[in-house]
Amino acid sequence: MLQLKFLWPVARMTPICRPFANYSLRTLATTSSISNTRTKVRNLDTTPLKLSNELYAVFRIHNRPYLVTKGDRVILPFKLKQAEVGDVLNMTDVTTLGSRNYKLVDSPIEAGLYTLKATVVGKTKRAFQSREVTKRRNRRVRHANSKGDLTILRISELSVN
Repeated sequence: MLQLKFLWPVARMTPICRPFANYSLRTLATTSSISNTRTKVRNLDTTPLKLSNELYAVFRIHNRPYLVTKGDRVILPFKLKQAEVGDVLNMTDVTTLGSRNYKLVDSPIEAGLYTLKATVVGKTKRAFQSREVTKRRNRRVRHANSKGDLTILRISELSVN
């Protein structure tokens, strides 16, 4: 199933307004015409992705997509309770694998086609933020203070099997 996705960049956490369709990339498929027919993963020729040295992947955590390459730092705006610092996480919810000229899109891609591992680098808190909370027709101003949790991941391995 081919889908167009909006991406969230890793550094700013603000959406990019360009879908994947704007890029001139070719989708990997064994048939010449890509229609509503589903191609099985066994029939896909992934050798262009295997030979590429510039791979990227889009994976989801809590339904939020993150576009990463090997060595990237991913700052998650929440705390992963199950993971401790130094743990290696195997990402299995990958929706897109690609290089400069080819991409493979499915929701999700079969886990036997790729290896995507991330190491938990740290668990910290966001900078202290204070916002003013007011009610209509009332002079009282209340200050809501917050320090959100962050989890920092480092992509340690990204390869096509």
